[in-house]
Amino acid sequence: MIKIVVERDSQGSVHRLRVTGHAGQAPYGKDIVCAAASALSETLIMGLTRVERTPIEYRLDDGVLDLHITDKLSESSRSILETFCLGFKDLADTAPDFVRYREMT
Repeated sequence: MIKIVVERDSQGSVHRLRVTGHAGQAPYGKDIVCAAASALSETLIMGLTRVERTPIEYRLDDGVLDLHITDKLSESSRSILETFCLGFKDLADTAPDFVRYREMT
């Protein structure tokens, strides 16, 4: 099971995001749900660090993305982050047996 937890501050902005686990939908290398989660996670990090040059703290390993927003984000960085959240919500809606999405304030 892939678990996504989005933590928002009192203004509704994302300040931490965690993605953990494996879908287990198919054998390693053939699991399209895990592939989708990995693609979303890696693209988020590339968008924030390479395109926007946003200062973030993150850990990206096999089955883990742990992202901390340490500074105020630009409007475009917030858009990238919110788009990622929408992508994961959609993945959880599409594959509810394999993905859980939760937001906390």
